[in-house]
Amino acid sequence: MRTTSLRRSRRCVISLLAVFGALALPASATAAVETFHRFEAIATANYTINKACADGSTVQQRVTVIGGHEEESESGVSTLDSDFLTVFIRGLDCGGNFVNDRGSGPADFTFSPSLQEASVAGTITTGGGRSVTVDMSWEGTGEMETTSNTTTFPGFTGHFKGKRRDAVATGTVVVDGETLVDGSTTNAEIETLEDNNISHP
Repeated sequence: MRTTSLRRSRRCVISLLAVFGALALPASATAAVETFHRFEAIATANYTINKACADGSTVQQRVTVIGGHEEESESGVSTLDSDFLTVFIRGLDCGGNFVNDRGSGPADFTFSPSLQEASVAGTITTGGGRSVTVDMSWEGTGEMETTSNTTTFPGFTGHFKGKRRDAVATGTVVVDGETLVDGSTTNAEIETLEDNNISHP
C-alpha cells in the first residue's frame, strides 16, 4: 500500500536526520548525552467513490483521509505537539480533467492507546483551493501488530517501536459544500510510530 511505503520512508528520514545531526555536533557538545524522541498516532481511511455529474454520468475518485497526532522532544524539551488532518483526492472530475489534490492542516484528533478507536474532525484547504471538511471515526478490528528494532553504532542508539491495527472507518468528507464521502470503508487502519534516539560520547 502507498501509505505503508510513505511511513517506511518517513521513519528512515527521521532516523537519518537524527544520526547526521549527532555527527554534525561539535566535539564540546558531544560530551553530554542527548536524546531525540518522536511519536506519531495515525488513522488512515481509503475510499473509492463514484461522483455524480450534472449530466447523469459518474466519475471515479479516490479519497484518502489521514488524521493524526505528532510530538517531538529533544533532551526532554518539547519541540512539537500537534494534531492534524490530511486529505488526498485523486481521479477525474466531471469535465474529464485529472485531479490530484492534497491538503493538510490542524484538526481535532483523538485515539486510544489500544488502537481500538480514533477520530478526527476539522476543515482544511487543499493546494487546489478546495475547502474540505472531515468528520470521521475509526473502530479497530483484528489483532494488534507490533514492530520493534534497534540500531546501534559508536555514539548512537536508535530504537523504533510501531503498532498497527486494521480498522473500519466511518464518516463524511465534504468538498466545497458537496458531500463526496458518506459511509464506511474497511480499507483503513490505526497505528502508532515511536522513535527514541540517544547520542552519546
